Amino acid sequence: MGLFPSSGIKMSSTIEVLEKFFKTAVDYRGRIYIPKQVRKILLIKEGERVYIKIEQDHIKVYTAKALKLQK
Repeated sequence: MGLFPSSGIKMSSTIEVLEKFFKTAVDYRGRIYIPKQVRKILLIKEGERVYIKIEQDHIKVYTAKALKLQK
């Protein structure tokens, strides 16, 4: 059974996909560190607000700039 059993994705395919993702960790307080390279690409500065949307089995993180562009 793969990492996402309900999706029908095989474990080997899942690992190949995940290897292309940026990796981070959750600390003891539940905080997620956004890697420097990701912050640079998305122009996220220290103290800037980000918004988290829950979608079934994953989350999406938006910057205020991204939300303004969607309007």
